[in-house]
Amino acid sequence: MLNKTGFLTLIAGATLAMAAPSAVHANPTAPTKPATPTKPATAVKPAATVSVLKDVSVSVTPGTLAKSTTIKIVPAVSNNHDEPPFMNGEPEHFRVQFDNDKLSNDTSFLERQLLVYPLAQYGKLFKGKEKAEFDKIVWKLQTVISKKSDAGMKSLPILPAAEAFEVFHTHVKHLLFKQGKGISYITCYAQDDAPINNGDFFYTYQGITDDLKYYVSLFVPVQAKGLPKDSPSKKAKEFLNNLPSSGFTPDLDQIDKMAQSISIK
Repeated sequence: MLNKTGFLTLIAGATLAMAAPSAVHANPTAPTKPATPTKPATAVKPAATVSVLKDVSVSVTPGTLAKSTTIKIVPAVSNNHDEPPFMNGEPEHFRVQFDNDKLSNDTSFLERQLLVYPLAQYGKLFKGKEKAEFDKIVWKLQTVISKKSDAGMKSLPILPAAEAFEVFHTHVKHLLFKQGKGISYITCYAQDDAPINNGDFFYTYQGITDDLKYYVSLFVPVQAKGLPKDSPSKKAKEFLNNLPSSGFTPDLDQIDKMAQSISIK
């Protein structure tokens, strides 16, 4: 893992590179039903701040899911609350690429990647309604973790924020990683009520370190064996809910093991 002094701590097979600033908002939509933002985010120069990641290392063991990882430090991008999208901006953070996957400049929920955000710096980006929404997302995750239940929640917490709504979630599990806790689940985000197909949903792990310093977001697209084409969302959720972990590709149990291997020191 890279720090600002040039030190590197990685797992076997991992390489490191510096990333260009990513776009400031998540793009969760699938190729079968693309969501077009009403207006792209205004380009903002990276925020001039002292790195809080210089003495931090991140590692993850992908097991059979990937042969290598590339860990990048993505520079901070300031929030512009006068411009859409809502909750734009990101703090300096780690982005882990698996194998040679091509990743979008923005954060797509449908691309394999691991993001590690410094939580305090993330919250400092926002004011007013954006800050209230950010705090709500973090509070919801802490609540689900502490109660070990998502009962009554129509949607589960996820970062970065999405210009779409959660269609459903299923296969919720409570998992520990090396320095914290979180939840894994299968979910789908969209901007309309289009039918659901393979390629529209994904696995995610959302976690927080026990010291509340870092927020973890892992995204892995998955396929469901035998899912009928163009399934209405309610039927798709029911179908997925009845599938065992091995009914997905990759196997959900294998992704869970990868999530549990995440280490932030």
